[in-house]
Amino acid sequence: MNTNDIREHLLAKSPWVNGEQTVDTVKAGDPDRPVKTVGVTWYAAMDTIRTAVEMGCDLLITHEPTFWDHAAAEAALRNEEPALTKQKFLDESGLAVLRCHDIWDRWPKVGIRGSWATWLELGKPVLEEDASAWTAIYAIDPQPLEQFARHVAKRVAPLGQDSIAVLGDPQRVVSRPSIGVGCCGPGKEMIDAGADVLIVCYDGVTYWQGCERSVELGAAVICMEHGTTELPGLISLAKYLDETFSDLRVHYIDKHPRPWTATPG
Repeated sequence: MNTNDIREHLLAKSPWVNGEQTVDTVKAGDPDRPVKTVGVTWYAAMDTIRTAVEMGCDLLITHEPTFWDHAAAEAALRNEEPALTKQKFLDESGLAVLRCHDIWDRWPKVGIRGSWATWLELGKPVLEEDASAWTAIYAIDPQPLEQFARHVAKRVAPLGQDSIAVLGDPQRVVSRPSIGVGCCGPGKEMIDAGADVLIVCYDGVTYWQGCERSVELGAAVICMEHGTTELPGLISLAKYLDETFSDLRVHYIDKHPRPWTATPG
């Protein structure tokens, strides 16, 4: 078993991905080197990479770019710091890095959206294009927006998000939340389809269009960090690999920096 074997397995089960054009390629290391221990992470921060090496990982699978560039080559920022330091450490450690973004974004049920819905305890979708679609609407018991927002805040706290931002009347009743996949979050199309509260990430919407416009269209909006909305999916990816490849040791590693909220006083 090597990095290429794992990549080919995942691609074979992802008909929505063009294997010749995807960003899901090897970013560092020898893809033919035998792999016995795998780390799975949302973003390959230096602390995550160091932890993976300390844990004896041969391969680190990351969802987001290791070198901060969404293009497959990740070349735009690779010839300056802190990329040079990161690359040097990877070269010296021999750790292979594989991106799993296009594959896992739309993987049914346990991919990014399905895992996010499960983490938030939203139940089954009542409207979706298909199981691998970007967005969906879910049915929850009718409740004040404030109550639902507090539930969401409680669910994301263990992921490292200490607060969430909410737009809309706290006392308005909501029952049809809509979520998406990272930056590909719900918008007007989901409001038109019946969503009354959108859960989006900060870097996936323009505030005045994605938030203020949505409120004027009649929906409430809950905003949070991009990583928060995708971490449950990476936990699921680690579980999937562990259950699929009995000869691999798989670790979920979560060491990237988190923002924290400052309040007056």
